[in-house]
Amino acid sequence: MTERSARSARSGFSQGAQDSVGAASTTAEQRALLADDKGSSIHSPAFTLRARILGEYGHHPLQDAGPLEVLADRADMSDDEAVGILLNAIKEHDKDPNFSQATMRRIKELVRGPSAFAPDPQWSNECKAQAAMIRYHSPYAEVRAVTDPVDDADVPVETLRAYVLGILLMGAVTSLNTTMDAMSNYLRLSTVFSTNNPGLSIGTTVMQLVLAPCGRFLAWVLPDWGITIRGKRISLNPGPWSVKEQTLATIMFSVVQGAASTYYVYLVQRLPQYYNQSWVSWGYEITLALSVQFLGFGFAGLLRRIAIYPTTMLWPSVLPTLALNRVLCQKGRTKGEQPVHGWHVSRREFFLVACTGMFLWWWIPNLVFRGLRAFNWITWIAPQNFALAVVTGFYGGMGFNPMATRADPSEIQQYASRVLAGLIIIALYWTNFAWSAYLPINAYEAFSNTGEHYNVSRIITDSHVDLDKYKTYGPAYFSASNVFSQGAWFAWYGMVVFSVLIKHWPLLRKCAAGQWATLCGRSTLYGEYDDAQTRYIRKFPEVPEWWFLLVLAISIAFGIAAVTAWPSATPWWTILAVLGVSIVFVVPSQILSAVANTSVPTTVLFRTISGVWFAGRPEAAMITTVFGSAFNTGASQYVMDQKMALYAKLPPRAVFRAQLIAVLLQCFVFVGLLHWMLHKYDDGALCESGSSHYICFDTSLLYANSIMYGGLGVPNLFKLYPLLPWCFLLGAVVGIAYGVIYRCAPAIHRWAERRCPTKVYDRLHATCVSVSWMEWFDPAVSWSGALNWTGGNNLSYATNKVVLSFLFMYHIKRRYPAWWSKYNYILEAGFDAGAACAAIIITLVFDFAIHIDLAWWGNTVSQAGVDWQLWNGNASLLPIPDKGFFGLPPEQYPMNF
Repeated sequence: MTERSARSARSGFSQGAQDSVGAASTTAEQRALLADDKGSSIHSPAFTLRARILGEYGHHPLQDAGPLEVLADRADMSDDEAVGILLNAIKEHDKDPNFSQATMRRIKELVRGPSAFAPDPQWSNECKAQAAMIRYHSPYAEVRAVTDPVDDADVPVETLRAYVLGILLMGAVTSLNTTMDAMSNYLRLSTVFSTNNPGLSIGTTVMQLVLAPCGRFLAWVLPDWGITIRGKRISLNPGPWSVKEQTLATIMFSVVQGAASTYYVYLVQRLPQYYNQSWVSWGYEITLALSVQFLGFGFAGLLRRIAIYPTTMLWPSVLPTLALNRVLCQKGRTKGEQPVHGWHVSRREFFLVACTGMFLWWWIPNLVFRGLRAFNWITWIAPQNFALAVVTGFYGGMGFNPMATRADPSEIQQYASRVLAGLIIIALYWTNFAWSAYLPINAYEAFSNTGEHYNVSRIITDSHVDLDKYKTYGPAYFSASNVFSQGAWFAWYGMVVFSVLIKHWPLLRKCAAGQWATLCGRSTLYGEYDDAQTRYIRKFPEVPEWWFLLVLAISIAFGIAAVTAWPSATPWWTILAVLGVSIVFVVPSQILSAVANTSVPTTVLFRTISGVWFAGRPEAAMITTVFGSAFNTGASQYVMDQKMALYAKLPPRAVFRAQLIAVLLQCFVFVGLLHWMLHKYDDGALCESGSSHYICFDTSLLYANSIMYGGLGVPNLFKLYPLLPWCFLLGAVVGIAYGVIYRCAPAIHRWAERRCPTKVYDRLHATCVSVSWMEWFDPAVSWSGALNWTGGNNLSYATNKVVLSFLFMYHIKRRYPAWWSKYNYILEAGFDAGAACAAIIITLVFDFAIHIDLAWWGNTVSQAGVDWQLWNGNASLLPIPDKGFFGLPPEQYPMNF
C-alpha cells in the first residue's frame, strides 16, 4: 500500500464526521447525558463509532439523531461480521459505476485487515461504520440522502384522503396538460417551458407542491370518524399528513405522466383534416385506451426481479421526488441536525430559497432578456455568417457553444458521443450527403425536393398514397441531422439489446430462475433478496405474479377486440407481435434506466417496423406504433414508481391498487376530455385554422409520421437512404463485441498477469488500455448521447448538463459530502419547482392572456441572424439547382408499395 492510500484509508471520517467530533463544543450536561444513555464517554470506541456514522449523515453525535440512532446501534457488530458484509459489497458492487470508487478502494483496504490498513485504532470502527450503512441502509450515498434507515409500519399510507387527493390531482394533470399542450403549440411557446420538446406541461414537482398543503388541510379539517374492518380501523383522519401518504398520492398522478400522447390516435382517426373516420366511438376509444395503458402495467410486475428489487438498480430519477416529499412533510428542523460546512439552513428553508430564487430568475431569460434563454452569443458577432450559425447556433445550428446557459460517468460518455455525432453531421452536411446541403442542417421536418416542408396532403387520396400524385410531388427528404439520427437510433437498438443482455447476463439468469421457481411455488419474491429496502417491506404481503399476468391478459384481449371489432385496418396478430418485440427491448430498457438514468424509447423502432409490416397502410402502421411506444413507456413509468415506493417503504399491494385505479380513471378522463373538445368546436377544433386556437402539434406529427412511414413505406425510405438498414447490424456487432470483451477481458488480464514474464506484461499493460475502463464505459449509455439532434435539440443543452453534472456529482460530492447529502436533491427539486411555477405564469398570463412582448435588443438579438432562419427552414448551404429541384429524377422515385 502506498503512503497516499494509507493516509486515505486512515482518514475514515468524512468531513461531516470530523465536524461532528472536532467542532463539537460539549457541555458537562451533554457528556453526562451521553454517558447515561449510551454507556460510554466521548473518548470511548463506542462514541467514536457513533460519531463516525452520525457524521456521515450530518448529525451531532451528542444529540438525539432520531431514526439514525437505530443505525448507530446496529453498527455494534463483530469485526468478522463487518468484514463479511464488506466482502459481499465488493462482490456485488466492484464493477458498479454508481458505487463510489473512493469508497470501494477504502473497503478493499479494510478487508485486508488492520496491518494492510496501516496501524490505526480506527480500523474496527471504520469497518463497522461502512458495513452498517451498506447492510442496514444503502450502499449508495444518493439513496441514503433521501431515505431513512428505519420504518414505522404504523404510519398511515392507504388512506381515503390520499386516494381522493391522488385522483383529483391525476384528473387535473391530465386535463391541464392536454389543454395547455394545445395552447402552447398554438402560441409557439414550446421554448418557454421545455426547450427540448413541444408543448407546455405540468410536471410531478408542481403537483407535489399542491398536494402537500392540501393533505395538511384535510388533516386539519376532517373529523376522526371511521370504521373497523377485520381488526383494522379505517378513519377519515388517521392523524397528521404523512410522507407515505404524500408518496402514494404522488405515484397516482405521476404514473399517468407521458401517457397522453397515446390518445392522439383518436384525433388522427376522427378529425376531418386527417383520416375523418366517423366510426370512431366511445366504445372503441375506451377499449383501445384500456389495452394501450395496461399492457405495460401488466408486464411491469414481471420486471420486479430485474429492475426493482436488485440493489444495483438505483433509478436516480426518483430520488429528487423522494427528497421533495420528505421536505414538504417535514415538521420543522430535523432533531439533532448540525450545520454542514458552515451552513445552518434547514432542508425546508433551503428548498424555499432555491425555489424562490429560480422563480425570480426564470422571468429574466423568458420575458425580460430572452437572448439569455437562447444564448447563441457567438452568432451575435456575425449574425449573417452562415458557417458560424451552422456550427454554433442554438435554434437551427449544432450548438457548439462553450458557454451555453452528475461527473457522472454516463453524462461524460453521452456528451463525448454527442460531440462526435455533431462533428459527423457537420461533415455530412458540408459534403452534401444525400442532398442534405439543400436543406437546413438541424431540422426534424421532412422536405420536398424543392426545399419546402413536405405536404403529405398532396400525395393522399382517401387516406392512402395516390401514385399519380406521388409521381408528381416526389418522395420526402430529410436534413443531415435527421438522417444521422435515424441511423443512430437503428444502431443504438442493436447495441442496447446485445450489450446489456451480455453484460447483465448473471442477473438475468438469476431472475429467470427465480421467476420459474415462483411460478412453481418453490420460492417467494421477498426470499430472493436480503437488502435493507426489501427487509423493511417484508412485513407487508407481496403482490402475486398472477395479478399482473391477469392484467396483461385482459389488456391483450381488449387490444385484439379494439382492432377487430371496429374497422381499424389492423390485423389482430399485431397486438401479439408488438408484445413479442417489446419484450426483447423492455428488459434492457429498464436496466439502462435504472443504472444509468438512460431511457430507451421505442417509437422510432416501431415506426420503422410498422412501415415494413404495413407499407401503404398508414392507419395500421400508426396503431402499431402507438402500441409499441406505449408499452415500453408505460412499463418504465410503472417500474420507476414501484422503485420509488420501495425506497419510501410503501406496502406493495397498496401501490398496485393506487396505480391500477389511477390509470383506469385516467383512461376515462382523457377520452372524455377529447370528446368535450371535439363537440365544443364543430369546425375541427384541433387544427390550425380552427376557431379554438389549438393546433395539437403531437396530433399533426403522428398523422405525418403515419403517412411517411406507413403510407410511403419504410422500403422506399431505405431505397432513398440505403445505408440506414446497415446501422442495425453495425450496432449489434458493437454490442456483441463490447459484451464479449466485458465478460472475458478480466479473465484474459489475469491470465496474462500469471503467465507472461513481468517485463512483457508491464509493457503490454502500459501500452494497452487497462481493462478497468470497461467498468464504467458502456456503448449503450454512451451512444444515447448521439441520438437526439433534430428539431433544435443540439449540443447547447448537453453542455449545460455536463457542467452541472461535474460540479454537483463530482466536485461537491467528493469535497463536501455532508453538504451534498443534505442539499443536493433539495436544490434540484427547488429549481424544478421554481422554474415550473414561473413558466406557467409567464405562459398563461403574459403570453396567452395579455400578450406582453418587451421589444428591445435583448429579446430580438438571438433571432436576428441565420441561426433563426435555419430553425424556420429558410436557409441552406446550397441553393436549389437551376432545374428547380434536387434529389432523384422522377423516373427513379422509389415505388415499393
